[in-house]
Amino acid sequence: MIFKHYILLVLILSIQYDGANGTSRSSSLPPFNDVVGSTPVADVVPPPPPPYCVYPPPPNPTLPAPLPPTPAIPGAAPPTSTPPIAPVIPPTAAPPATTTTNAPPPATPEKAGVWCVANPTVASAVAQTAMDYACGSGADCDMVAEPGAPCFLPDTLMAHASYAFNSYWQRTKVAGGTCDFAGAAMLITKDPSYAGCKYVYM
Repeated sequence: MIFKHYILLVLILSIQYDGANGTSRSSSLPPFNDVVGSTPVADVVPPPPPPYCVYPPPPNPTLPAPLPPTPAIPGAAPPTSTPPIAPVIPPTAAPPATTTTNAPPPATPEKAGVWCVANPTVASAVAQTAMDYACGSGADCDMVAEPGAPCFLPDTLMAHASYAFNSYWQRTKVAGGTCDFAGAAMLITKDPSYAGCKYVYM
């Protein structure tokens, strides 16, 4: 307050001094601004601009009106629809080609059968007696009778008796003939034929 009174006193004295000297101010004094104890006036801040979009949006937004259809030009071809695109199917790999080789033909299985041959464990005298009986009862003993015959070799009693026993039994088994010869013969399932000598099977 003292400072305010001091400023007022200076101004009054200045005015009186100027009036006494016959001078006057061409311009008026600026308005009094009380800077002591006064609250400065805040600058006015302009309001922010409106946002670019409203959030949340309105419940029923207005959509723009659709464009009117384009009028057809006289003489122009009508628009064609785009044909559907067929799905692309990946190519399937072809199976590898089979190569033919000159492989030998499969072996022909042996014909199943039963043959009558001499028992190797029997005595030679018993085998000889049984072979003589077979040759006299219908066996084909010419195949082993003499050198040069198809089944003469090997030239052994058991080989000749085996051929005679089988020839007799194959011819008489239908009528009830047996492959026994008092224990001198036996049945086998493997064909005893060999090169040049064929054991018959009926």
